[in-house]
Amino acid sequence: MSALIETKNLHFQYLHHQSQNEWILNGIDLTIQNGEFIAILGSNGCGKSTLAKHFNALLMPSDGTVRVNGMDTGDEKKQFEIKKLIGMVFQNPDNQLISTIVEEDVAFAPENLGMPPSEIRERVDWALEAVDMFDYKRHTPFKLSGGQKQRVAIAGILAMRPQCIVLDEPTSMLDPKGRTDVMQTICRLNHEFGITIVLITHHMEEAAQAKRVLMMDHGRIAFDDTPERTFEQIERLKKLKLDVPQITELAHRLQQRGIRIPNGMTQVGQCVEALAAALEERYGHH
Repeated sequence: MSALIETKNLHFQYLHHQSQNEWILNGIDLTIQNGEFIAILGSNGCGKSTLAKHFNALLMPSDGTVRVNGMDTGDEKKQFEIKKLIGMVFQNPDNQLISTIVEEDVAFAPENLGMPPSEIRERVDWALEAVDMFDYKRHTPFKLSGGQKQRVAIAGILAMRPQCIVLDEPTSMLDPKGRTDVMQTICRLNHEFGITIVLITHHMEEAAQAKRVLMMDHGRIAFDDTPERTFEQIERLKKLKLDVPQITELAHRLQQRGIRIPNGMTQVGQCVEALAAALEERYGHH
């Protein structure tokens, strides 16, 4: 079974930067398997978005290779197939919506592929159900909230039945409610439908929901591990100008005060349980 996405010695430089010595992507070896949920972190300019755009052949390597389901992204005959397998969702939902009615927007890509109307109908309904926007299918997208628009944009990608969705900071323009709704949708697509998720984010709480976290620094992958192990590296994260999830920071401070809590806390529930256990151990039952 070949990996879903595999990069080997991937180097990239935009043409107008060629006089510069530093690569934007500098020798990236990466394997992503079907069904994974990966978060990519890193400070601005570290190459996160550039890497993501290689996954569905929006960009071509300057050197090295990118393969999707064994297909080389540099093979023009395969690029259409690759773009169907790997969907992209960007920061600004307004730039991704084109129609005046939600369901027409979601139908846009299947229509362009010339699918029969009955199949389009089925795919649109399924995609809107999956992102919990079915009740809005006759609405106009422009009156929706930011989070709802982003979920419609995700539905538009879902209607293509991709194996993987790459999301480039999909919540960065949303309010907290919108962010929560979009993250719940992303987790559901991974857990219930087995869709591979690659999430680029600045929000550590979002990265903590992934199964695997990649930290990028100057065009390289500096770290590739579970969220728990990643967020134990508090000093290292700070060096890379990255925050830690608030829960991890809280646990770290409690440890410094001598309260025995395990490392690598990423979820509120874990921390509450660990704190209760630590207090019980220290003070006994009341």
